[in-house]
Amino acid sequence: GSREHGEATASYAFAAAVELGYDRSHSELVREAAKLHEVGKLYVPAYILAKDPASLSESEEAQLEGQFEAGYRVAHGAGIAGGVCGWILRVRERFDGGGAEKLAAEAIPVESRIIRAACVCDRALAGPAGAATNPGLGDRRRRTIDTLREQAGHELDPRVVEALAAVLERAARTG
Repeated sequence: GSREHGEATASYAFAAAVELGYDRSHSELVREAAKLHEVGKLYVPAYILAKDPASLSESEEAQLEGQFEAGYRVAHGAGIAGGVCGWILRVRERFDGGGAEKLAAEAIPVESRIIRAACVCDRALAGPAGAATNPGLGDRRRRTIDTLREQAGHELDPRVVEALAAVLERAARTG
């Protein structure tokens, strides 16, 4: 599912960047970084990825957190521009300053904030793994917008949340 998640996150990130007024070439860079935002998971043991995040030990949490550094190194080693690699590294930062580097708000590259919100958007739209019910797309969009707005100002940038909400609402109107 990581490839599908990367592709979907990339689509939402591109749409949010365009909605925020970035030109096509910059929005494409955001899309490419979003595709790679979890590439560092290749260096996290599978048993950790399979566990419920709430049940991780401190050591396992540290290994999972290390995915961002690993992703940065992989992208940099692949010749991706340093600034774009930095966006991947800083996806781990929370708007409220609760991330690994304790960066907050505007100190976090906007591209990283876009990718983080797009990632949350995709996960919320997908719903819980193995869910017994499969609500319609319209219901999932509404719940996703609610989830994003609940995190605005905490985990997510409120401006990016509203851009994604506009994208999802427009998609609902156009089918």
